[in-house]
Amino acid sequence: MIRTALEFIKSELEAYMVNREQDPANYSAGNVVDLKSIVLPNGNINITDTSHVTIMLVNIEEERREGKQSYYVATDDKKYLRLNPPVEIDLFILFVANNVDYPTALRDLSDVIEFFQSNAVFDGQKYPSLNASVSDPVNKIWQLIERLSFKLVSLTFEQQNNLWGMLSSKYIPSVVYRVKMLTAFETRSDEKVAAITELHINEN
Repeated sequence: MIRTALEFIKSELEAYMVNREQDPANYSAGNVVDLKSIVLPNGNINITDTSHVTIMLVNIEEERREGKQSYYVATDDKKYLRLNPPVEIDLFILFVANNVDYPTALRDLSDVIEFFQSNAVFDGQKYPSLNASVSDPVNKIWQLIERLSFKLVSLTFEQQNNLWGMLSSKYIPSVVYRVKMLTAFETRSDEKVAAITELHINEN
């Protein structure tokens, strides 16, 4: 699910930047946007000059709402599977403009901001490719997403310092977006309940 969302955004952002820049020598499909951690397990920075923007997940938060109820799914033996309420999560995504030419990096960062300014919400109706990276949508429905909504996060200097300190790097031109709402929903369960076939009302 998280992978589906980020792979979709990578593809859409890259297509937008290629079309916007109209510069095949420097902006062509496959060399504009990377989806990867900018930090290797050994702590080294994992940014190359072969792409313009790197996308990285930096945090996850749960959307807490009251009144969530269990889901029930009918089975072949006329019973129901009781499923726990889905977990609704927000993703915090870092977009890093990693170019050795600083003015180009600033232009790339502007492209990212303008992309989300014109495309703040993504759903399957407007974007049929929303779940294109899911190889088996019939049997792996938990990988599917219905809607993504992006909002720019304004970090204070202290928050930026903490973020880049966590990444063991000095600041690089970048922005953080909050993505609402992804739903994590386990569709398998061993807990079966019988269907309600009669309803008795006690008038007393």
